[in-house]
Amino acid sequence: MTHTDIFNKKKVTGWIMIFFFIAFTSCIEDKGNYDYWEINTVDIAGISATPYYVGLGESFKITPVLTFSLGEEHDAFQYEWHLMQSTGTIKQSAGILSDQKNLDIIIGGLINAAGTYRIMYCITNLTTGVRYDYLFSVVVQDRMLVGYIVLCEKESNTFDIDLISLYRDTLTQYHNVLDVYDSALPRTDRKPIDLICYGDYLSPSPTASGRKYAIWILTDKGTDRVRVENMEYIPEFNLSSRLMALNPKYRPADGNLVADRIFSVSNHVSSYGKDYLYANGNYFFHNWVMVSWFYNLPVNSMSVNEAPYKAAPYIFMTSGGAILFDETHNRFEAHLAGSNELNASSSTLLHTTRLTNGTYFDWQDPDYRLVYMDNRTISLGYAIVNNTRTNRYEFLQMTVGEIVVNNYLSTSASQSGKAEFPVGTNLDNIKFYAYHSTLPYLYLASEDRVYRINTSAMTTLDDITAQVLPAGHKISKMKNSAIRFPRTNQMVIASYNPAGQTGENGQLAFYEVEDGTGNLILAKHPASPTVDGYQIDMKWTGFGKIINVDYKNPQ
Repeated sequence: MTHTDIFNKKKVTGWIMIFFFIAFTSCIEDKGNYDYWEINTVDIAGISATPYYVGLGESFKITPVLTFSLGEEHDAFQYEWHLMQSTGTIKQSAGILSDQKNLDIIIGGLINAAGTYRIMYCITNLTTGVRYDYLFSVVVQDRMLVGYIVLCEKESNTFDIDLISLYRDTLTQYHNVLDVYDSALPRTDRKPIDLICYGDYLSPSPTASGRKYAIWILTDKGTDRVRVENMEYIPEFNLSSRLMALNPKYRPADGNLVADRIFSVSNHVSSYGKDYLYANGNYFFHNWVMVSWFYNLPVNSMSVNEAPYKAAPYIFMTSGGAILFDETHNRFEAHLAGSNELNASSSTLLHTTRLTNGTYFDWQDPDYRLVYMDNRTISLGYAIVNNTRTNRYEFLQMTVGEIVVNNYLSTSASQSGKAEFPVGTNLDNIKFYAYHSTLPYLYLASEDRVYRINTSAMTTLDDITAQVLPAGHKISKMKNSAIRFPRTNQMVIASYNPAGQTGENGQLAFYEVEDGTGNLILAKHPASPTVDGYQIDMKWTGFGKIINVDYKNPQ
C-alpha cells in the first residue's frame, strides 16, 4: 500500500469489517445468546493545536498523551508520523518521519527548507484495523542561513559541513548540514581541500538583495558549488561545466579542472567580484565588473606567447589586482586588474607586470624563496621569504592599489615595509601564518606549537601554545578573521585530537588579541552580555578535522 492511499483505505477497511460483522450476526436467529465486542479506542492529547516553531537542523520532540479505553496492552498498535503533502485538499502522505510512539527527530531530510509543514500522527489498532489521526502544523525557520561555515574531514576521504549559525544574536552549533538539507553534493571517496564563501556572478542562486553569492567546496576530485539557501547541489553548476572560456591547452582531458585554491577578497556587499583560481601551478582569473571574464589563459605569464612560469600557491590580492610569486625565476610579479586594466582583448586580459623598483626590498631578488604570502586586510598584504644569500627569513609588507597617473586611473604595486626575523629562526615546520590587521602581531603555528612575534621589534619568537592548544591536540587551521567575518581581528584556531573519535575530535575557537601583549584570550559572544544575560565562549567541539572556516551571509 502506498503513502498516497494509506489515509483512504486503512480507516475505511476497519469500519467495513465492523459493519459486515454486525450485519452478519444480526441475521442469525436470536437464541438469547449475545456476544458483544468492545473496540479499544484511542484518545490523542498532548499535541499543540497551534503551530510548533523549530529551526532546520534542530531536535524536535513530541510526547503525546494517549488514553486507551481498554488499555494499551489489550491490542497491538502501529505508530507513524507522516509528513503530509503541502498541496491539494486530499490528505496524502509525502513520507514517514518516524515509526515510534513519541516523535524524536532532527529537522532535515524530508523537511529541508523553511516553511509551514503539516504532520499527521497516526495510531493504528492492528487487531481491528481502525486508525486514529491527529493533524498539526510545524513552522520551520532557517536559522542556518548566516554563520560560520566549517569544512570538516570525517572518515578517510569523506567530508561534511558543520555550522555555527548566527540567529537573532545567538550562536548555535549544527553538525552535518548537508544531511539536514538532504544535499546531493558528492562527499565520499574525495579528500576536502578548501571552502570559500563570497560574491560570485556565476553563483546559481541570487539573493533577495539581487546580489549573487557562492559556496565553493574544493576536493581532490572536483571544484563544486552549492546553493547558499539549502546546500542544493546542481552538477551543471560545478566549475568544469562553467569554464566556457578556458583555453583548451589548459583544460584537462576530462574537462574537470580541480582547483587547489580559490582566492577572493570580495563579499556579499562588494561592488566588484574578482577571484583567482590556482591549479597545477597556474592562476586563472575571473572578473564580472567591467566584463564577464571567465577563467581563461593563465595570468602567470608576461604575454599570451610566453610560456607560463610556475606560480607559488600563495597570493595577495585586492580589488585592483594581485601580487604573485614566480617560482621559476624567484621574483614577484603583479597582475593588474583595476577598473581600466581590462578590455575585450585576451592578450591584455593577462596584463601581468614585472616589478622592478622597490623602496624596501628588491622585487626580483634571485635569492628570495617564498615561504608564504597572504592578505593582512582587504588592501594590505605581507610575504615571508627565505633569503638564501643571508640565510635569514624576511617579513615583507606590500599593497596593490589604483592610482592616477597623467589623469589616467591605473594600478600599481608598492612596498610598505621589511624586517628580518631573529638570527637562527627556523620556519621549516611552520604550516600556518596569520597577521593581525591593525596590531603588529604575527602568529605562526606548526602542528603542535603556536608562536607570536611583534613585527615592530622582531626580537623574539614567543611560544604561546598553552594559551590556545589543548593537551594532545594538533593544529589543523589558523587564520585571521579580517576578511568576510562579522567581527574582525579575531584569531581563528582549529585543532583536533588524533587519539579521539574520528569525525568528532575537532575543536574550533575564536580568540581576541590583547593590545600591548598580543596574548590570545578566548572570545565571547556577544562581546558584552545581552539584557537577559546571554553570553557564551566562542569555542565548540565535536567537529571532524577542520580544513577551513569561512563566514556565509547572503542577506
